[in-house]
Amino acid sequence: MSTWQIDSSQSTLRAETVDAAAVPLKWAHDAQTGEPRYIHDPEVVQSQCKCTCPACNLSLIPVMAGQPLRTRPTAHFRHPAGAQKDDCSLVAARLAATRHLLEMGIIELPRRRMSRTATGFSGEGYEVWVEAPAERIAVVGVALRDYATALLTLDDGRELLVDLTGLREPGSDGLGRAIVTLSLSDPTIAMLGPEEIRARLRILPDIRWCAHWNDQALAVKGDAAAAQASRDALDGWQDADEAEFRAHLPVGVDATTMQRWRRETLLHREVKAILEQTSSIATPGLEIEVNRAPPEEFGGDWEENTIRKSWMTPSRDLALDEIRLERRLGTIVPDVIGNLGGRQIYTHGGTMTMVNGDFEEDVEDNYSQAWPLTLLIEVTVTHGIDEEKLRRIRELDLPAMEIDIGSLGGQVTLDGLRNLVVNQTIGKRWVHHPVWRVKRKTLEAEIDRHPVTIRYQERLAELRRPRLLATPATEWASAYLAAATAFYDGNTRIKKARRAHSGSAPKPSLLGPDSKLWMQIMEAAEALAVHGLLGAADAAMLDEAGVIPRLLSIQQNRGVGYAVETGFQVLNAIMQSGTDTQQWNTLYPMAVKTYGLETQFTQKQADLYAAWRHTIIDKVAAGDETCLRPAQYDAVLSVLFPELAPRIATGYGRVREKQ
Repeated sequence: MSTWQIDSSQSTLRAETVDAAAVPLKWAHDAQTGEPRYIHDPEVVQSQCKCTCPACNLSLIPVMAGQPLRTRPTAHFRHPAGAQKDDCSLVAARLAATRHLLEMGIIELPRRRMSRTATGFSGEGYEVWVEAPAERIAVVGVALRDYATALLTLDDGRELLVDLTGLREPGSDGLGRAIVTLSLSDPTIAMLGPEEIRARLRILPDIRWCAHWNDQALAVKGDAAAAQASRDALDGWQDADEAEFRAHLPVGVDATTMQRWRRETLLHREVKAILEQTSSIATPGLEIEVNRAPPEEFGGDWEENTIRKSWMTPSRDLALDEIRLERRLGTIVPDVIGNLGGRQIYTHGGTMTMVNGDFEEDVEDNYSQAWPLTLLIEVTVTHGIDEEKLRRIRELDLPAMEIDIGSLGGQVTLDGLRNLVVNQTIGKRWVHHPVWRVKRKTLEAEIDRHPVTIRYQERLAELRRPRLLATPATEWASAYLAAATAFYDGNTRIKKARRAHSGSAPKPSLLGPDSKLWMQIMEAAEALAVHGLLGAADAAMLDEAGVIPRLLSIQQNRGVGYAVETGFQVLNAIMQSGTDTQQWNTLYPMAVKTYGLETQFTQKQADLYAAWRHTIIDKVAAGDETCLRPAQYDAVLSVLFPELAPRIATGYGRVREKQ
């Protein structure tokens, strides 16, 4: 049963003003029953009821009731003279329409679609759509609540508020009810008969949802789907992750920084999780470049050829047997430590030589030394590896690769990220590799032998020759040994300090080729060469286990370049050396005798030394070439250690020149 009495005090939406004179009013209320009356209803025609206006409640006068064939003038209800009737035709039209909605008994409700959006850490929005299906619902009751709305009672007990203006916006407050809006604001409906209205309502205007019974549930479902979309794009995380993140936040972090840190933390965590599960990883090629420019002494007056040697290897996949996350290794905690599983990994590469930018040659080679079995991986998003961590990585001298996720750009899915991390080399770089040190030395040596470098050295020798010759060779020899002694002693002290080092402060660095002392050694060696005394700059002379530090240790009865106290301790190290240095062993007994080191031996030391010395004598007597020294160094050694010169001059233990 429908109720047609309108409570105008509840009217919240006023319809547009219509011209009452232009739209004859054919619907009214029965003043006694409250039911709608059509102008041609028998009760109206036979004057069996009194009618009132459904909008203004004024009494109405039937005009030409029962004369439906008349159109000008047509049958209608007339207001009292002077009545204000702005909304009357419109309300009457809606009253007639809602009556027939009830008579039809069915309403087709469209699907309810809702958009929900989650904002990711990057600021990207992730929109999803959720919906409730369309419904065909039986209507069991209709009540016109005010000028603009009707309340439908459905057969399942739900209530549906219908806005009849077609103007209500989505999201309007329905006081907990579902709301649809459809346009029944045509005042001409008020002049239609029941059959005409019924025919018109068989095709209802578009119905739009303003609120739905399931809106709250749809919103919850949509929010969850949007949040999941952000997580799928690696741009959001769970509430538990957020709680853990906040638990470790320092005080006073601004919102923008927090958002950036969230994304960095998320990507960092996901990459480590991917690496923890992988059994292999693609790594970029290794690259080393060495350049040699003309010496400054040339001053632009001579050739200015620049030599560049570039060594590189192709990218490769490395198999991983074991992955450990954030485990301490030495003084650092790498993000990932991978075990290469005992496989012997060698590096195949090629060296390209360029002179003044022009290609000269390309040579393939194979680096024969096996890699260490541990691979370090650092994962960065915004901030790369700082200098302190890089220094500590270099001290470990293990292959270390950086994966810079921040350089990949854009949004990626978990599968896409896994493909980038495991199978691609984009965003990856080597920050350290033991190969570099060895190959750099090789390239430097190759450049030293290059014809351009040789011409440089010859030219430099010509330029320096007058100055170097102005000082006697004996003075250069003294300068050479003084600088060498200071160099070896300095590194011995540094090594002791490094062994005793603790804490996070940087370890002291060893003296190297760029040190002032080494340059002094090289200058003195060059000067000796100018004086015809070749070989003082050779590695056989100056290496840690070379002839110079060993002879100095015997001469001074202390460790020079060795962290020991006495000359015998250095001699003991010599006696235990491998075959690669045996060619110099005839020199050391000469030095022991010359500098009287035997007088400092204990009986046990004397016995050990005597046995070793006789072994040398036997090998020399047998012509064992592994114990015979090259003849070209005798001249420079005689000047550097003049006390040894008479014994060296005998030629004992020297390789004989072929006739």
